[in-house]
Amino acid sequence: MLQRLPIRINKSFVALLMVEALVIVFDIVSSWTCEAYASLPGTFVVGANMLYFIFFSVRGFVFFIFTCNILGIALDEMKLKTFIAQLPMIINILIIISSPWTKAVYYIDDNGYNRGNLYNSIIITFIIYLLLIGYCAIRYLDSLSKMREKGGIFLYLAILTAGIILRVSMPKVLLMDTFCVMAILCIDLIFMNPDFFIERRTEIFNTDGLKVFLDEMYAQKYTQICAFVICHYQEARDIYSANQMDNGISLIGAYLKRTFPEVLHFYNRTGRFIIIAKDNDHIETIIKTIEERFKSPWFGNDLELYLDVSFARVECNCENYNADSIVTVLSNALKRASNSPNETVIIDDDMFAATHETTAIKRSLENAIENDAVEIFLQPIVDARTFKLSGAESLARIRDEKGNIIPPGKFISLAEKNGRINQLGDQVFKKTCEFIRGNDIAAMGMQWINVNLSTAQFMKKDLAEVFERLVSQYGVSPNLIHLEITEAAIIDESIMKNQIQEIQKRGFVFALDDYGTGYSNASRLKHFPFTNVKIDMSLVWDYCAQPDKVLPMLIETLKSSGYTITAEGIETLEMANTMADIGCDYLQGWYFSQPIPTNDFSDKYR
Repeated sequence: MLQRLPIRINKSFVALLMVEALVIVFDIVSSWTCEAYASLPGTFVVGANMLYFIFFSVRGFVFFIFTCNILGIALDEMKLKTFIAQLPMIINILIIISSPWTKAVYYIDDNGYNRGNLYNSIIITFIIYLLLIGYCAIRYLDSLSKMREKGGIFLYLAILTAGIILRVSMPKVLLMDTFCVMAILCIDLIFMNPDFFIERRTEIFNTDGLKVFLDEMYAQKYTQICAFVICHYQEARDIYSANQMDNGISLIGAYLKRTFPEVLHFYNRTGRFIIIAKDNDHIETIIKTIEERFKSPWFGNDLELYLDVSFARVECNCENYNADSIVTVLSNALKRASNSPNETVIIDDDMFAATHETTAIKRSLENAIENDAVEIFLQPIVDARTFKLSGAESLARIRDEKGNIIPPGKFISLAEKNGRINQLGDQVFKKTCEFIRGNDIAAMGMQWINVNLSTAQFMKKDLAEVFERLVSQYGVSPNLIHLEITEAAIIDESIMKNQIQEIQKRGFVFALDDYGTGYSNASRLKHFPFTNVKIDMSLVWDYCAQPDKVLPMLIETLKSSGYTITAEGIETLEMANTMADIGCDYLQGWYFSQPIPTNDFSDKYR
C-alpha cells in the first residue's frame, strides 16, 4: 500500500503478487476439492484444479516478465520475441483447458483426482521460464549498476530453482508456493523497497525515483514537466536554521501531495521540486496555485517561513533525451531561476543542446587528463617599445572527440567544479617545463614563461613541493617560470602570504593577472611580492575607446611601487601604441599573435 512509481517494474511486481496469491488460493481450494470430491459437484472440482494449473503456468511467465523489467528489456518494443516467450505458457494453458476431455494434465474419476500423462508439462513450462530468466540475467547483467541488484536476480532465481527441484522430487509435499513467496520477499527487499525512491523529509519521490520514472515517462502517458525552486535557498537556510528549513520542506511536500494528488511529485535536493503531469492545462493551474500559496507564510510547530519561488518549465518533447540529461537541464534551469523570484525559465531544445555540449566537454576533459593529453599553447608577450618577444603565456588546451580544440572558457570552469583543476594545472606546468628544456628560449628573446594558477589550485598545501619536484626533474631554473594568479585568489591574505612565501623560497616569481576585475587595490598589493601586474583587457579596451586619467594614474602608481606592467587584449597597432604611451612595459594580444601550439611557436620565433 506504500506509494510507488507508475512504471513497468512496479506494475509487473503487482501482477506477480496477484498471480502468486491466486496460485496459493487455488492450490488450497483444489487440494480441498480433491479430498472432498465425492460430496462436491464434478464441475467445481474440475474448475478448481484447472484454475490452479493455469495460474501455476502463468506464474513462471510473470516472473520472467518481471526480470525483463528489472533488466530494462522493453518487451513492448520486441513484440515477436515477446510472443515467442509467451508460447510455452499459451500451449500449456491450452493443454490444461483440454484436460477434462483429453485427461492430459489431470482428470477426475470415481476414485478422485488423477494425474494425466502430460502432467509434467506444467513443470517443464516453469523450467523453461527459469532458463529464460537465467539467460536474460547473464546477457543483460551490465544494465544493472548496483551489486545488490546483480546478486539479487541470481538469488531469487536460485530460490525458484530449489523450489521446482523439490516439487519434482517431493510431489506430495506442497513446498513450491513457499519457495515462490520467499523469492518474492527477496525481490521486494532488493528491488521493490519504496524507500529507495522516497525522500524522507517530504515523503515524495526523490531524484533516483525521478530518473527511473523519466525513462518511462511517455510510455506511462505523462508528457508535461514543470519545477520550482526556493529562491536563495542556502541564504534562507542560514537565516531560518537548517532544522526550520527541513520542517518547511516537509510542509511543502505535504502540501503538494494534498493539493495535487493526481500528478507525480519529486524532491531534487536544495529546495528544488519537480512536478510531472499528463496534460498542459493542468500544469498551468499548478503553477498559478503554487505561486499564490507562496505569497503566504508557511506555519508549523514553532515555525514561520517566508519564502519566494521561481519556476522552470519544459516546452519541448523530452522523449528524445535520457533521464540524466533531463535532470541536469532541470537543475541548471532551476539554478538560473533561484536568484530571480517569480521568474519562469523556459526549457527548450537549445538548452538540451547546451547541456549535451557540456557533457561532451566533461568527457573530453576527463579523457585529456587521464591520458596526459592536455596541450599547452603559447601566446607571446612583447616589449611595449620594440614589439620584440620578451616572454609568453602558457595556456591549457584540450581537444574533443574529433580532434578540434575546445575553447578554455568552456572547460576551465568545469575543471574547477569537478575537482580536476589541480591535475589540469599540474600537466600545464609539467609541459611548460618540457618546452623550456627542449628549446633555447633565451635565443628566442624570451626571459620567462607565465603559467596560470587557479584559486583552487593555489589552495594545495603541497603546491610548492610539487613545482619544485617538476623543475628539478626537467632541469629548469624556477625563475624562468612566472606564476600568474588572479585577484580572486587574494581574498584570504593569510593563506595567500604563506603559500607565496613557500613557493618563492623555491625560486619562483609571481605576477598578478586580470588586475582591475577583483577585490585588490594598489595599496593592498604592497603586501605581496609580485614583479608584474597584468591590466585586464576590459580596462584596456575601455581606455582605448574613451581615454581618461584613471588608467594612466593607476599605471604610474603601480610602476612607482616597483611593478612592471603588462596590458592584455591588444588587438590593433593603435591600441599597442596607446598602451605603450601611458607607460606599459609589455603587451599581449591577438595583434601580435593568438595562442599557438608549441611547435608553431618554436618555428615562428626560433
